[in-house]
Amino acid sequence: MRILDRAIDDAREFLSADQYAHLALQFKEMAREEEPTRCETVDIRPIEDYHELRDKGGILGRINVRVFFFVQHPARSIVVLGAVKKENEGQTPTAVKVLMRYRMRSYLATFDRAPDPSGGGS
Repeated sequence: MRILDRAIDDAREFLSADQYAHLALQFKEMAREEEPTRCETVDIRPIEDYHELRDKGGILGRINVRVFFFVQHPARSIVVLGAVKKENEGQTPTAVKVLMRYRMRSYLATFDRAPDPSGGGS
């Protein structure tokens, strides 16, 4: 699993350490699945080319959290893009979708430019 630094900063703006740990456990649970985007115990919904984990209540209290991620295949690596405290009913705001799309594309562009660790070329 990979977590963008910006995603950690997002979450720490509104989550306590215990709340953050609760969400981290949900991602660990997802990572055990053959297809991480399909986990019976975690509420996951697709958005564009990525997904959102949705949670509220319990240790989160009145906080309605959305954590955005995608699964990088073929390695099945979960890449966490960001988190928001959802304030309004309805769909995820367009500005949030655009931000997460940008983060995903930036991550993938950086990943694609990384040197080949084997020393081989393409």
